[in-house]
Amino acid sequence: MQPRKFALVAGIVMLLMGVLALIPSLSTDPFTAQLPLLDVNTSYGLFLGLFAMNIFNKVALIVFGLLGISASSGEQTSLPRSILFAKVVFFVMGAATILGAFPSTNTLGGRWPLFGATMVEHLVFAILGGYFGFTLPRKAATNVEVKNAVEPKFEHERTIKKSA
Repeated sequence: MQPRKFALVAGIVMLLMGVLALIPSLSTDPFTAQLPLLDVNTSYGLFLGLFAMNIFNKVALIVFGLLGISASSGEQTSLPRSILFAKVVFFVMGAATILGAFPSTNTLGGRWPLFGATMVEHLVFAILGGYFGFTLPRKAATNVEVKNAVEPKFEHERTIKKSA
């Protein structure tokens, strides 16, 4: 998969999660799910019975989804924008994962639930963002450099290099 496809697929997944999470019937009530109380309880609950989300999570997913879809479109600029999107996903979702790992920060001061399966979701996006934002472009650049350095373009260059 290329960074463009990652930006598109991740964008669609994030957008769908954010929009579907806004449907009240797809979320469990926070009291029924025994979730910790937050200062911001707007649209708070367990999306699909797994992901603790409130309005901040949902809006952030929608924004990231739209950014990913936007980054993947356009012929000339889509690759650099997709790589930048993957890097931003890596840093933001990675930070959210780290914050969610500690009980003192897993609700971001009572405003944003970052614990449980939501933390795992952030971890998966962070790992994929790191791969498509940092590792894959570096591998691709190395492969192009190796290919250009090893493969002579013309037959006479091969014979000259072999005799030298």
